[in-house]
Amino acid sequence: MKQSKDNFSSGHTIIAQLLSLIPKEIFKEVIEQEGSDRYYKKLKSTDHFIYMFYAVLTRNGSLREVCKNISFIAKSLIPFGIKQLPARSTLSDANRKRSHTFFQQLYLRLYVHYRISLKGNWLDIGGEVDPEKVEVFDSTTITLFKAVLKGAGRNPLEGKKKGGAKVFTQMNLAEGVPNFICIRSAATNENVFLKVMQLQEFSIAVFDKGYNRYSCFEKWSRSNRYFVTRKKDNARYEVIRDFDCSHAPDVEKDQVIQLKYRENGVSRTVEVRLVSYIDPQSGERLEFISNLMGHEALTIAQLYKNRWIIEVLFKQIKQNFELKYFLSDSENGIKIQIWVALILNLLFTVLHKRIKEAEDFSTMVMVAAKNLCSYVSLEKFLLNSEAYSKRIFQTELNKTQTELLFSG
Repeated sequence: MKQSKDNFSSGHTIIAQLLSLIPKEIFKEVIEQEGSDRYYKKLKSTDHFIYMFYAVLTRNGSLREVCKNISFIAKSLIPFGIKQLPARSTLSDANRKRSHTFFQQLYLRLYVHYRISLKGNWLDIGGEVDPEKVEVFDSTTITLFKAVLKGAGRNPLEGKKKGGAKVFTQMNLAEGVPNFICIRSAATNENVFLKVMQLQEFSIAVFDKGYNRYSCFEKWSRSNRYFVTRKKDNARYEVIRDFDCSHAPDVEKDQVIQLKYRENGVSRTVEVRLVSYIDPQSGERLEFISNLMGHEALTIAQLYKNRWIIEVLFKQIKQNFELKYFLSDSENGIKIQIWVALILNLLFTVLHKRIKEAEDFSTMVMVAAKNLCSYVSLEKFLLNSEAYSKRIFQTELNKTQTELLFSG
């Protein structure tokens, strides 16, 4: 029999629906690859992940809370192989000892699995550039309440300097989730990321001027890799030629310049394009450098303007998943929690795409987190929450009227 359109019931709880977004074969492959179950008898990798998944999603502030609260949904977790609830000490040991690389590889495998469904040309960068070719990168710092990872800045006059984790992130403009992440201490210099990031041939990297490294620009220009960034205020350069920019509104200058720098004591130069742009809203003068020589000057300005999307990503992750209170004071445990938050963000982004963004991202996460034991289909509910409310109200109204009829 065909179900009616307003049938919102599901045979699984919401937490089971969310966990089912992770194929079991991916769990199995990553466990075998990392050997993450080799020395663990009590708490297997899958169990460890599920407990941290629950903890980060529901914003539990301590492992004691996690172990107490998760007992309410224990029945829903049995199909995922969980046979007993963990002791706090067992979970604490696992956060300290099981390598965060298991969670890292799980994220990367899930990213590859869902990559096609994440794609969508929803940003306006003009017709000259395919968003799938644009890689935006930046970093965000997560403050820690213990000096586990070296914090940035000077030591305070009183007390100890707090630690911090700097999460270097690369994201494709057409996908909206990170495709490459590197977690280091907050004191790590931005230029370190350029040495480890992965930029494919014919891709365009868009980043802030804090990442400027002229030797890298020279290397990219020789290997069909492109970039757009802000010019440093103290940049030394020589103008080679000027382009006519009279036809381009808000473009003040469009030039080819030679940037001068020293490397290993040797003076060197790299040829780039300099575009001076006046923001029509703020009136601010912005100077961009790029090795995109054949594109319109406004396209270069528009590419940099869309760099804001990675700031939105950082805000989204920090606001919706627990990265304020950490459940471990070890570097490994902190990295585990960050990777679990990234996995949650990836899965909810997939769900957000499925419901065609019918609901606000934060509301979607909140609804799921507060109703993990519910047997309502989360996807159907998010697509039409008003119809669900009317259906529940009408059902209860009919039930009340029936009871009054028989009681009379």
